[in-house]
Amino acid sequence: MDLGLTGKVALVTGASAGIGYAISQKLAAEGCNLIICGRNTDRLEQAYQSLVNLPAKIITFSADVQKATDSEKLTQNALNQFGKIDILINNSEGAKFSGAAIETLSDEDWRDVFERKLLGYIRMTNLVLPTMKSQKWGRIVNIIGTSGKEPSSRLIKSGVANAALINFTKSVATEVAKWNVLVNSVNPGIIDTPRHREYLEIFAQKENRNIDAIAQEIDNTIPVGRRGLSSEVANLVAFLSSECASYITGVTISVDGGLSTAAF
Repeated sequence: MDLGLTGKVALVTGASAGIGYAISQKLAAEGCNLIICGRNTDRLEQAYQSLVNLPAKIITFSADVQKATDSEKLTQNALNQFGKIDILINNSEGAKFSGAAIETLSDEDWRDVFERKLLGYIRMTNLVLPTMKSQKWGRIVNIIGTSGKEPSSRLIKSGVANAALINFTKSVATEVAKWNVLVNSVNPGIIDTPRHREYLEIFAQKENRNIDAIAQEIDNTIPVGRRGLSSEVANLVAFLSSECASYITGVTISVDGGLSTAAF
């Protein structure tokens, strides 16, 4: 299927690894020009080098979208380089995993997750909307997570922020649809990424257990019997970013191997 993305311009945050990198790879393969953002300049350069031979113009920009000034510079750089922004992929890293009980979480812990993800997505959305409205075409895809719909005591900080982002997605989608700006969100389930492997290591250390045994237990909870791939998330994101999804807005779609339909 030709998604019709050739010549479109996408801004992807958190693009240096994992799901963000896979999304960048898929969009570039479809001919979409990119500005990819990340905080780690070395990883960002590695991502660029692995994407540079794809049929797209790719620009890197090191930025922390938790910071208003960085977000503004990132957006302006994209406009300076390409003259427009057609697609925004909000994919910032969520809360640091702790597994801590609710009563042990401080105000600073909550501020961290709100700044890290929620406000970053809101800020970037506000920055790209003027150009999308003026061209009467835009796609915003928020990468969120299943904890916003399926609460977990181990992921309470992420769950609260993610639930807010699902609400934000629906609200913005309703407001901007008349300009042909479509806003959707994707909830990845348990995806085999570097960040997920870090979680496994933390689980193993906290519980003094074998990491492979924990990974197998997780796989057993997923109806399809395995963790997902970043590319499987990227395929959906590319579709939602295209004209093929021209009648879809305000929805949240889970890519989780059926996990959200299973009992926890």
